[in-house]
Amino acid sequence: DARVNYVILPIARKLMAPAQAAKASGEGYLAGTLLHEISHELGPTYARMNSKQVDIREAIGPAYSGLEEAKADVVGMFGLKWLVDHGVLPSERLEEYYASYVAGNFRTLRFGTGEAHGRAEMMEFNYLTEQKAVTLVGGSYTIDYARIPGVLAQLAKILLEIEATGDRARAEAWMGKYDRMPQELTKALATTKDIPVDLEPVFSFSDHVE
Repeated sequence: DARVNYVILPIARKLMAPAQAAKASGEGYLAGTLLHEISHELGPTYARMNSKQVDIREAIGPAYSGLEEAKADVVGMFGLKWLVDHGVLPSERLEEYYASYVAGNFRTLRFGTGEAHGRAEMMEFNYLTEQKAVTLVGGSYTIDYARIPGVLAQLAKILLEIEATGDRARAEAWMGKYDRMPQELTKALATTKDIPVDLEPVFSFSDHVE
């Protein structure tokens, strides 16, 4: 709750179109996070290489961590849409889920692309903007709610195919194409310097271990 209230929502209000920033919420962010973690379990454990069974991490190589985090993000959002389509979650909350996802994306991008989650979400953001699912309009980032479901489904298919085939060359080429931060995003994130980057929790119980 603190991360959402003190980091994610203030960033959303600075960078996103006002009406869409207002839709971002703690529950929307939590829903995306839960589906993200569930989606880590989707995908192969091994790849077939030269008629041998090879651990998927070894097959994909250094690009695997970023690829896997991106897959969990995107497949998780695809899963939220599936749950809405099948009546498990209310359809009127779908825009809230997308707004919360994009707001959370901005929060992670402030860490840069040197870490797996940052590299993953930079790739996702660049793909979404390339496909016009997210656009910069009048100084604010705006989600095209009609386009974003199809774009995320398309990206989920690509990332799952890369993992399913253990295609290292394709993984490296894909991440390399999309993991650079655009200049306009760098400028936009610079306006959030007054917002905490993250929080250090202080618990009511002792964390000392004997």
